[in-house]
Amino acid sequence: MSKLTASTADVVTRNEPSDDLASGEEPRLLRTTPPLLSLGALGVVMTLALVKGLSPFSEPDVWWHLRVGDVLRSTGALRFHDPSARFADRAYVATQWLPEVLTSLGYSSFGPGFVLWLRAVAIVALVAIVYVLCRRYAGRLPAAVVSALALVGAGGGLNPRPQLVSFVLFAVTLHAWCGMAADRRPRWWLVPVFWLWACSHGLWTFGLALGGLVLVSLVADPATRPSRKEATRLAILWLSCLGAVLVTPLGPSLALTPFEVADKATMIAEEWRATPLNNVFSWAALSMVTACAVLWVVKPRKRPLWHIALLSFAGFCVLWMWRLVPLGCIAAAPLLAGGLQSLTTAGRERLSTREVRALAASVAVLTVIAAGMCATPIGRQAQHYPSRLDAVDMEMDALPAGTVVLNDFGISGWLLWRHPSLVPTADLRGEIYSNAHLRAYVDALEAKPGWRAFVDETGAGAALLTKDSALADALTHRLRWTSEASGGNFVLLTRPTR
Repeated sequence: MSKLTASTADVVTRNEPSDDLASGEEPRLLRTTPPLLSLGALGVVMTLALVKGLSPFSEPDVWWHLRVGDVLRSTGALRFHDPSARFADRAYVATQWLPEVLTSLGYSSFGPGFVLWLRAVAIVALVAIVYVLCRRYAGRLPAAVVSALALVGAGGGLNPRPQLVSFVLFAVTLHAWCGMAADRRPRWWLVPVFWLWACSHGLWTFGLALGGLVLVSLVADPATRPSRKEATRLAILWLSCLGAVLVTPLGPSLALTPFEVADKATMIAEEWRATPLNNVFSWAALSMVTACAVLWVVKPRKRPLWHIALLSFAGFCVLWMWRLVPLGCIAAAPLLAGGLQSLTTAGRERLSTREVRALAASVAVLTVIAAGMCATPIGRQAQHYPSRLDAVDMEMDALPAGTVVLNDFGISGWLLWRHPSLVPTADLRGEIYSNAHLRAYVDALEAKPGWRAFVDETGAGAALLTKDSALADALTHRLRWTSEASGGNFVLLTRPTR
C-alpha cells in the first residue's frame, strides 16, 4: 500500500468529533478523501503561509521595538525613563522584552532580513498548529481549508511584532485545552509556556481567559463535567499558569500592564478600537464564525457547552477589537473544521504520528527556505514604512541633539530608532504619556483650537508630518515654518529663525 493511502486503522468511522462524542453504533468503514487531494491542499496552504511570511509589510511598530531592544541590551533595565520621551509622565515598562532583545540581537547581526525571517517562521508555525488543532475534529481536507481561511482572516495582524508570539501561543493553548476537554488530563507544560508568553506580549490575558472559559464550561455542563479530582487538577493548572505570569522578571505588577496600555491606546491607535467591517480580513474572520453557527443549525445535535462558549469567545474577539481578530480566527477554526467534516461523506483520517512528523519536517524545510530568501534583497527591502526618506534623514541628522519634533504618530517609532537624540512630542508607546498630553497632541495634529499653545509649550523646533496633515498646513501657512526636505508621504519642517 502506498504511504499516502490511509489504512483502515487510520480512518475514523464517524464524521462527528471523536473527542466529544461516544457512540454505541456499529462502526462502519468510510471512504476517505483521496490523499493526493488532501495532502496537496495542505501543501498549498503551507506554501501560502510562507508567501505571506515573506511578503512586504508596512509596520510602524517594528522600529520602536528595535529601539527598546537596543536599550535593553545596553542597560538591562526593564523599567526606564527614555530620554527621547521628554513629555512622558512615567517610566516605560518593557513587557515585551524577550522578543525585543532577540530581534535587536538578530537585526544587529543579520540586518532587516532577520525581522522578515522571524515573521515567516511565526506564520508558518501558526498555520501548522492551527491545522493540527483542526485535525482533532476533521479530516485533512477540511482542516487544510479552514487553516487557509484562518490565514486570510488573521492576515491583517500578521506583521513582525511581538504579538505574533501571542497568536502562536494562543493556538498552542487552545490545542492543549481541547485535549484536556477530551481526557481531563492537565497539560503541565502550559505553565512554562505562559511564563514565556508573559515575557513576550500582553495577550497572555486572553490565553488565561480561554482556559478559564473552557474549564468553567466543562464543569457547568453535566454532559462534560469532570470528577471533583479532575476539576481540581485542571483548576490547579490554571492557577499555576497565572502564577507563572506573576513571577517573570517584572513581577506581579505585570498583571496590570495590559489594562494600563489599553486605557491609553484606544485614544490614539485604531487597532484597539472596534473591528472595521470594510476589509477582506474582517470579512474572512466573520465568515468563519458565521459559517460555523450556520452549520450547527443545518446539522443540529447536542453541542457541548464549551463549544458554544468557544464560538461566542471567537465572535467576541472578531467584533470587539481589530487587534483581536486573529485570536477569533484561531478560536473558531477547530469548530468550523468539525462543522465542515459533518457535511462530507468521507471519513475523518486519524491524526497519526507519521503525519505530525511530516508536518514538522515541512515546517523545518520552509524555515530554511525562508532563511535563504531573507538573505537576499527580499529581506532587506521588505519593510515599506517609511519609504524614500533619504533626504529627510540627512536633514534630521543635522538637527541639534534634544530638538523637539512635532511628529506624525506612526513615524514616531522610526524617529526613536533612527534619531534617538531627538525628542518626539509623543510616540507609539502611548501608555507612558498622560491622557491630557495625548489629547492635546491629537488635537494639535488636527490643528484644532489650542494647537498653537501645544507647539509653544513643547518648544518644538522641527516637525515631521504627512504632507496632507492639518498641522503641516497650519505650520506652513500660519506660522511660516520652512520645508527642509520631503520624501514619500512625509515633509520635514523647521521653525523659522527670529
